[in-house]
Amino acid sequence: TGSVIEREFSYDLIKRVTGLSEQELRSRLSILKDSELLFERGIYPDTLYIFKHALTREVVYDSILTRRREELHEDIGKAIEEIYKESIDEYYGVLVEHYIYSKNYEKGADYSKLAEKKAEKTASLNDAISYARKRISCLEKLPVDDDVEKKIISARTVLGLYYVQLALAVEAKEAVDPIVDLAIKRNYKKRVSQINVILGFYYYAVNEDYPKALEYFEEALKVAEDLNDMLSIVLANLSMGNCLAGNCEFEKALSCFEKGKIFKKEVMKKLGG
Repeated sequence: TGSVIEREFSYDLIKRVTGLSEQELRSRLSILKDSELLFERGIYPDTLYIFKHALTREVVYDSILTRRREELHEDIGKAIEEIYKESIDEYYGVLVEHYIYSKNYEKGADYSKLAEKKAEKTASLNDAISYARKRISCLEKLPVDDDVEKKIISARTVLGLYYVQLALAVEAKEAVDPIVDLAIKRNYKKRVSQINVILGFYYYAVNEDYPKALEYFEEALKVAEDLNDMLSIVLANLSMGNCLAGNCEFEKALSCFEKGKIFKKEVMKKLGG
């Protein structure tokens, strides 16, 4: 069971997952320590156990039947939720992995979103992208209904916006291509506005089709201003400014940059930055 948790695991967690009596569990852990497969750190009951070699953990893990591994990952996820509920934000990433491996894709998606937002707040965009991709993968494995469709639209749009912030226009467009028509069909205004920012950025940065890019930006701004979606207002203005500057419309570009900076300050205030 320990091999399914991680290379390092706590006594509390292994006890909760195995359901063994204290005497039986400590006896088994002692055998593993005596065999030099595990070593112990800390004072009981706040003890941590660590596999001496990562390869040992992998061999033991691979020897467990697939279905049993899935059950253990599910049990471990639940145990972490119970034991560490007061500091659960520290375990979002771990919970993502356990619930994905257990094929509980609904919880995998939920914790991926939480881990993604946590990374976003610390400006760790590469980590946010990684969790956003895991979130999408989980959602796309769930039975399709209106709620799941809406979550997929949101997840793919947010991933596209992360890529825009890293100036990765091709990846941004690839993120939203599968959901453009669906977002329009559902009249999901906030996401359609953000998708227009992404498409405008793509046509400006990759195709250098300034008129088409400006159409997307203007449409995005119109809706974003109605909805008071400040992130879209910032990204649309800054991207439009670059587009206009590239088209030698410097006065208009400056106006967009100034608007973008004003709204960016508002966004940072909301984020506590």
